Amino acid sequence: MALQFLCSTHRQQLRRSRVVAENRWDEWMEAGRDAFAQRDWHTALKYLGCSFELSEMLLAGNERPDISNIDRYMVSGHFLAECFGRCQDTSLQRHCLLAVHHHLLKVLRSPQGRTLSLRRNVEISLQMLSRHYESAGEEEMLQACFQESMRLLKHSCH
Repeated sequence: MALQFLCSTHRQQLRRSRVVAENRWDEWMEAGRDAFAQRDWHTALKYLGCSFELSEMLLAGNERPDISNIDRYMVSGHFLAECFGRCQDTSLQRHCLLAVHHHLLKVLRSPQGRTLSLRRNVEISLQMLSRHYESAGEEEMLQACFQESMRLLKHSCH
């Protein structure tokens, strides 16, 4: 399930220029963080959701994994997940957390990804997942994910 926050016109415009897309990501993340800090969850969801979708587009536009776009995806995905949690939507919160983590593992499985230093990203992602699953009383469901993550990190170059 891909979450969509951008309209097709914005999606098309943002695909035309990486520089514009990266600037919009920065602007929308700032607005989303501000709304989050003000506990304006509806506004935060809109901005953070657009940032998350845009970070997916930036990742898809690269043949080689790019650490700055991976970081954008992780940060916006974790903020969006936290916002969904504050809105009591644990299903979408879990979806975002898992999407981020699965993408990190996908990159680690790729030949180019093994050369990136993703240890901190994976550790942070596991912490976010652990916190979520523990609060749901389902920490045992995370065991296989944790083991696979550690296995992949062990085989990476960093």
